[in-house]
Amino acid sequence: MKNRKLLGIALVVALFLALVGCGGGSNPTPSADPAKTDEPAAEVVDTMNVVVTTSPVGLHPLKTNDAPSTYCNGQIFETLYRRTIDGTSYKPLLAAELPEFSEDGLTATIKLREGVTFHDGTPFTSAAVGYMIDCLKNPDYGSQRPSIVESIESYECPDDNTIVLHLAYVDGVLVAKLAHTNGCIVNPELDKTQDLLVDPTGAGTGPYKFVSAIAGSEYRLTANENYWEGEPEIKNVVYSVVQDENTAIARLKTGEADFIPTLLADSFDEVDSIEGYTAVSVPSSAIYYLAYRSNETAKNDLMANVDFRKALIQAVDLEYYTENMMGIHATFVKSIVGPTLVGYTPEMDNAFIAPDQEAAKATIEANGWTGTEVTMLVSTREWHQNVAAYVQGELEKVGIKVNVVSEEWGTFLDDAKKDDYFDFLILSWSNVTGDGQQMLEPNFSTKNGTRLKYNNAEFDAEVEASARTTVLEERQAHMLNAVNKIQGDCIVTPLYSDNARFAYNSTKFSNVNLDKGGQFYLNDFTINK
Repeated sequence: MKNRKLLGIALVVALFLALVGCGGGSNPTPSADPAKTDEPAAEVVDTMNVVVTTSPVGLHPLKTNDAPSTYCNGQIFETLYRRTIDGTSYKPLLAAELPEFSEDGLTATIKLREGVTFHDGTPFTSAAVGYMIDCLKNPDYGSQRPSIVESIESYECPDDNTIVLHLAYVDGVLVAKLAHTNGCIVNPELDKTQDLLVDPTGAGTGPYKFVSAIAGSEYRLTANENYWEGEPEIKNVVYSVVQDENTAIARLKTGEADFIPTLLADSFDEVDSIEGYTAVSVPSSAIYYLAYRSNETAKNDLMANVDFRKALIQAVDLEYYTENMMGIHATFVKSIVGPTLVGYTPEMDNAFIAPDQEAAKATIEANGWTGTEVTMLVSTREWHQNVAAYVQGELEKVGIKVNVVSEEWGTFLDDAKKDDYFDFLILSWSNVTGDGQQMLEPNFSTKNGTRLKYNNAEFDAEVEASARTTVLEERQAHMLNAVNKIQGDCIVTPLYSDNARFAYNSTKFSNVNLDKGGQFYLNDFTINK
């Protein structure tokens, strides 16, 4: 009988950005000395073949911020803290314990785990944590998430196993931010002498070491025999990039692939029927949304008109799309801070602009906007293409022409930062931290919102205030104001909260899980004996 299970009937969004799947060929090794028994030699499962459908941008955790990269980087590098699988709390990783705060909340003392070494044998010390902070604060370094250390005014390292952070303000999300992959600790000396984007050899402390890579095709890791928590059960990992999901699924059917961390909703039932594999669909923190340029950075000057942006939003019934295209694999949401995130309150749903094609068409005709062309930037990922086709069709019904520009994932991420290149686009955010403030600040603040470029001081003030207290009710009030502002200005409209959908070879492996941000940790997986 096939081993199958469907976890979670909840409707939540398809893995932040439905971004990858990895695979490769299985290479079982015969048991030692089979001549000593009349029984057939048993297979020793020491390799997991992962198939991903999008290529990693690079292997430097501080300079990449896409899920495919994190799938690899999260095994090689480690953060001070890690979000638990259920998403409800954080646990120490390279930190030995949670921070000890001063009475005024402006000093955080973090004890670090002792006896940890980087893969090249260099000891992990507080200086390496300080190096990460310095890098993220350096605007020329290329960090993808400088907001992680924004509250840290200075630091000191009284000894190798202690770092003291002096904060500019009380930071209610400090631990959550220090659990983000973009705050991983890298080997300082190697970061200065080799390009970790392509060769992270020796640079991490994690349970797996980098072996080799064929960029855009295959990535190989091997177990760290000196890992501080013990050598992982799975000794070798091969990530294979197979951009066509049907081809990736074929590898599951032939047994060439053991694990695919992302599945489109319409592929789930097919994968769930594969003998010996378990398909899983569970709620995640991921939010998928449409985002609109609203100033001189847009391609069409009409985007600066809030009534025009509102008509674009009203013309598209995203709830219908979610229910009919995603089914039980996603949940329609009305707030850009979704229900699974810390800080969400039901009042945020009131910011939602409901679909109303008749009103949209009336506004467009009254203003002489019929026939206007807008440019929508999307990636070549299948879920992007599906949403784009639907949105294009709905806008045509109200007299708006949509020029869809489709680009490969890495190019899309780069071009989404350009001025005068597009008017709106499809985005997603897996929210590794699980905090609503960390949805708002990295994506939409003037300092960090390099793709949307909202640049609104009132919004910035509310987002900043939501981080400067540890009192949840106060944080929620500021986040509510921020959500009302950005959705009221017709800058973003949420699409859905996706489920994490994945599948694995359950005849070989157990304890295969993704956290609420869609990340997995191979050293947590176990081999069936």
